[in-house]
Amino acid sequence: MKILIVTTEIGMDGGGMSLSCSRLADLLSKDNVVEVINSSTPPILTASGGVFPLLGKSIRMEYKLKAETEKYRGFDYLIGFGGKFNGYYASLLARQIKAKYILCLRGSDVNLAKWSAEDSWYLKEASNCADIIVCLSNEMRQNLLLSNNSIREKIVIIPNPLEGDFAGVSFPNLPSSVVVGCAASHLNEKKGIANLLCVVSEFKKISELPIKLILVGNIDEDLKFEYKQIIGELSLQGNVEFRNKTSRKSLASMMEEWDFYIQSSVCEGHPNAISEALQNGCAFISTKTGYIAEIISSEYPELFFNEWDPVSMALSLKNLIALGGKEEIYSNVFKKIKLHCNKNDIVDRWNSLFSCNVDNKITKDIGHVIAVGLHDVQGDLHDSITTPVLVFSKFVEKIHQSGYGLCSMADYLAKDAEERKSWIVCTFDDGYSGLNDFALPILSKYGFNATVFVCTGLIGKDNKWNNKDAVLRRHLNMDELQNLHQHGWEIASHGVYHFNLLKLTDKEVEYELKESYVFLTKEWGKTLSYAYPYGAYNAFIKSCVSKYYKYAFSVNQGGTSLVADSLQIRRYSITEIYDMLSLTIDEQ
Repeated sequence: MKILIVTTEIGMDGGGMSLSCSRLADLLSKDNVVEVINSSTPPILTASGGVFPLLGKSIRMEYKLKAETEKYRGFDYLIGFGGKFNGYYASLLARQIKAKYILCLRGSDVNLAKWSAEDSWYLKEASNCADIIVCLSNEMRQNLLLSNNSIREKIVIIPNPLEGDFAGVSFPNLPSSVVVGCAASHLNEKKGIANLLCVVSEFKKISELPIKLILVGNIDEDLKFEYKQIIGELSLQGNVEFRNKTSRKSLASMMEEWDFYIQSSVCEGHPNAISEALQNGCAFISTKTGYIAEIISSEYPELFFNEWDPVSMALSLKNLIALGGKEEIYSNVFKKIKLHCNKNDIVDRWNSLFSCNVDNKITKDIGHVIAVGLHDVQGDLHDSITTPVLVFSKFVEKIHQSGYGLCSMADYLAKDAEERKSWIVCTFDDGYSGLNDFALPILSKYGFNATVFVCTGLIGKDNKWNNKDAVLRRHLNMDELQNLHQHGWEIASHGVYHFNLLKLTDKEVEYELKESYVFLTKEWGKTLSYAYPYGAYNAFIKSCVSKYYKYAFSVNQGGTSLVADSLQIRRYSITEIYDMLSLTIDEQ
């Protein structure tokens, strides 16, 4: 393949984005022809100012687009490495040279874009044009869907590859003092520096241990002035040291003298610095953001700040310092990171993208899917509709302990073939309010989510068909559904009024399917999934469903090949999931 990478940063001694771009280019170059260009380098000189001050920039970019269109015709794929204007420019160039467009997002270009009208516009335009969108974490994916829910099927998660081995952490200054460091090519507020200074201040209040914070990287003069003001106000003059940006080799030597690398960002994509710290013998503590936090924070919560406020962060650092057996913990953490970020696996994932038949969607061998079918979660009575809170809680806990996860159908489809092997699709029919009250906090504890099939004509109303209940169940209202959606849940279709489709006229069937689809699409973006009310369907009903939905769930029990059975997906009960995974249920 001939692959063109469009980026603003590349180089082994740059920041995280620069390093990641260099590594990706090197990896892809082994089996492909790869060329890298800079989207921000102006090709010609123009004067600025006048009545139309932006005219000069527009002229330069127009010339650049035309020149590079002629130069790069014949390339098969174009990778926009980074969003914002870079992603937008890359999308224009991809269309001009008729290359398949892969938008590779990096972190703040998604996580922070929603707070900028300009960046949001660039992101939406780029993602609409992309054939495939690569995110580094589920957090990035969810933030991307906030701005553009219609591109759900395009998104895949591929983390940064890990190169190098664990050095074995040490704590050179403990127990007499503690030295923490934070480094970046551009050390700005994306790294949460102002808040980190407050953490140092709070730590001094709760610990007798002397603390030193080393800040490494280029800092704009106005920011540095403000940081020094904060340092003066908090009396931290002897606790904070600024060092200029340095080479990665020099930074590695610095890290060997630190007890902890401290990652204080409010949002990250995949922080390379955490892995680099471990490779240089330095432990870390981090906020709960980015890919590494997603894969290890539930198992090793002691390595992550519980909250972002300085008091809580200082307490977390103090507790971590006092924790025994840290060396072994960090060794196990590195093994898990390496397992998830194996270089050869990452290369395979990227190469699989190039082998896809891309036509505004990703063609994948989805294979065999395992799904669990549920209705309501509440109370302590167990029947065909109700799963008691304790039973569900124990089930989710057991799934997590066994190395599996629970996710929505949409999230399952976004995962690659290898990832799917450890994930179970979790579905709830009817959309009862117990899901928001009880199921949501239980699943969220482990970073899991689910698909809920709702009847759009019954939102916020009492249940009309399970009349055996002493009190009619209430369906989720719009606020509750929005809350589930914001936590990553998929809001999918169960028709309008939960009618048995086999008992309706053709016109009524059309209404149930179309009206639900239109409503859900308007509120939460295109929905791909539907669940047959009462599990009732035949060949004709399936053909009607296929006009609006790609996947349809039945109440029949068992596993499903999505290639062969996409419109009759079977589901297991909780008990069957336990049996299949050889899990015990004695706790229930």
